Amino acid sequence: MESYNHLYHTSRLIVKYWDNTLSEEERVELEAWAAASEGNRLLFEELSKEEVLKEEMREMGKYHPQRAWDRIEGEVMVKRMVPWGRVAAAMALIILAIGAKWWYTSRMEQLTPVIAKTQQTKGKPVLIMGNGEEVVLNEAKDTLLTEQGGAEIRQQGNKLAYKDAGGPLVYNTLQIPRGTDYSLTLSDGTQVWLNAESSLRFPVHFTEGSRKVYLTGEAYFAVAANAAKPFSVTAGQIEVAVLGTEFNIMAYDNEPAIQTALVSGSVKIKTGGKETLLQPGWVGISRNGNTTTQQMDIAALTGWKRGMFVFRNDDMSTVLHQLERWYDVTAVYPTGKAGNPHFTGAIKRYDNIEQVLEMLNQTGGASFKLSGRQINVAF
Repeated sequence: MESYNHLYHTSRLIVKYWDNTLSEEERVELEAWAAASEGNRLLFEELSKEEVLKEEMREMGKYHPQRAWDRIEGEVMVKRMVPWGRVAAAMALIILAIGAKWWYTSRMEQLTPVIAKTQQTKGKPVLIMGNGEEVVLNEAKDTLLTEQGGAEIRQQGNKLAYKDAGGPLVYNTLQIPRGTDYSLTLSDGTQVWLNAESSLRFPVHFTEGSRKVYLTGEAYFAVAANAAKPFSVTAGQIEVAVLGTEFNIMAYDNEPAIQTALVSGSVKIKTGGKETLLQPGWVGISRNGNTTTQQMDIAALTGWKRGMFVFRNDDMSTVLHQLERWYDVTAVYPTGKAGNPHFTGAIKRYDNIEQVLEMLNQTGGASFKLSGRQINVAF
């Protein structure tokens, strides 16, 4: 059963949903909770259509329940409450409703035999040192490595951090396999989060007047500001130049374009001899030596960093490419059909791929079935 703190937090998000005060990140989180199970979805839909409660909260600022309500999974609960502040009253009411649902679910889980399901297969990140040595990064170990020139590299859990010690220009490469992600702190303090099936080539120590790294796959950058040493990322046919900012680059070989999503600050995309300046909330879409810009849902594009799949009217190939990279599977699906469905929603990156496929099946847009390490899709 969910903890009380989690229950309280979810209730608070629903109250903010009613009041139209959800932040973008909170909205994605609430969508993920609602999508986590059929029970959550039905419960959220039921709570969302309590028009009397919503009007009382928004216009009167108080809640005076006078009737029984909330039929949840066949269980009827009657609640009467004294006049409280609108948030306290609404949250207490929702806590009771969600708590009853979770209690019911947990009881059903106790009575249901556990059936073994295919689990996610995760590889291990590999660090290629300047001398060509390959170091497998084991999350269970706290390791201190030394690179040429005396630079210190500390590995803790799924994080790698470099301590600048000067010395010659030496490059390392961090390779992230399918089924996992990893974070890295460069010697200048820049933080990098690498998504599954990605790699980053970077210097152990930044010399001269610039900071250059090379990306394959997808990464989120929080660049340490240093006007004297501009930071740049080369990914495929583009170069993204910044001073200090946060942005996401998606540059997988099997995607139709490279996407640069700007969270804060500003970046300049160089491609095909042209430069394109981005503003926060905008995405640079680069293909065939040309870059166009478009306003997009940045929280959705960076959902992977928060452990989420977030889809915003995404087509079948976009959805399945993410599943292939995270779960190390192969997807087979019809192409070229006018009825190719699109998907909107948020799903947690569960350890078990079958849970994700079950949620996608509930959308009704297509049928997903796992056979070994292959996803078969029909629509």
